[in-house]
Amino acid sequence: MSETRAESAARQESGLFSKLVRSDLSRPTTLISGILLLVIAASATFAPLIAPTDPYDLATVSVLDGRLAPGEEMFDGTIAWLGTDGAGRDVLSAIIFGLRTSLTVAISSALIALIVGLAVGLTAAFYGGRIDAFLMRIVDIQLSFPAILVALVLLALLGKGVDKVIIALAIVQWALYARTVRAAAMVERRKEYFEAAICLELSNVRIIWKHLLPNSVSPLIVLATLQTAHSISIEATLSFLGVGVPITEPSLGSLISNGFDFILSGAYWITFFPGVMLLATVAAINVFGDQLRAMVNPRLSR
Repeated sequence: MSETRAESAARQESGLFSKLVRSDLSRPTTLISGILLLVIAASATFAPLIAPTDPYDLATVSVLDGRLAPGEEMFDGTIAWLGTDGAGRDVLSAIIFGLRTSLTVAISSALIALIVGLAVGLTAAFYGGRIDAFLMRIVDIQLSFPAILVALVLLALLGKGVDKVIIALAIVQWALYARTVRAAAMVERRKEYFEAAICLELSNVRIIWKHLLPNSVSPLIVLATLQTAHSISIEATLSFLGVGVPITEPSLGSLISNGFDFILSGAYWITFFPGVMLLATVAAINVFGDQLRAMVNPRLSR
C-alpha cells in the first residue's frame, strides 16, 4: 500500500510539473517570469564569468571612476552600461554579484526553515494531543511577532555575516512552514490509507516518511517559492538598515543603501538599477509561485 501511495504522489508531482510547463507556455506573464528567473539564476551562479568587472577587486577599482553616468567609459576602457557608484565600482557588475548573495541567503534560509517546519508540523499532526497543542502554541507565539522585528533583534545579538542573516531569516520563517504542513497532514490523517497503516502496526517513522510526508509536501513547494521572495525582501530591508550582510558581501539591499546618499546629487542610477532588479526578482518569483499555487489548488484560479 505504501508503494502505491508513493507512486501516486510521484505521478501527482510529475503531473503538476507538466501542467506548470504547459501553463507557462500559454500565459505570457508566467512565461516572462520563468525566463527572467532562469536569467537571474544563471547570472547569480556564473557571476564571476558574466560580470564585466569584479566590483570588489581593489586592484581594479578606481575612485577616479566614481559616479560615472550610464554608458560612460571607465579609465580601463570598460563601458559602464549602468554607471558606477561613489567608489568607482561598475553598477551592473555589483548587481550581478549582489544577486548571488541575495539568492544564496533567501534560498538557504528557506530550505532550513522548510526542514525545521516540516519536522515540527509532521510531529504535531501525527501525535496530536498535548504534543500538538504545545508545538502549535510555540508556532502561534512565533507568528505573533513581525518577522522584520524578530530578525532585527536576532542580528543585533548574532552580529553581521551572511550565515547570521540566514539563521535569522530561517528562525522567523519556520513557524509558517510548520503550520502549513500540519494542516495538510491533519487532512491525510483522516483518510483510510492512514488508518490502515496504523492497523498494520507500522512504525511511526515509516508512517510519517512513507505516508504523511509525500502527501503533505505539495503546499510546502508553493510556500517555499513565495517565502523565497519574502526572504529577499527582508534581507534587502535589513541590509538597507545596515544590519544585514557585511559590505564585503554585497547584496541588492546594501547596493540600494550605498547609493541612497547620492540621489540628491543626481547620481540616481546607483540606487535605481539595484532597486529595479530587486523588484523584478521578487515579482518574478511571486508570479511563478502564484502559478504553482493555482496548479496545486485549481479553485484559486477560477
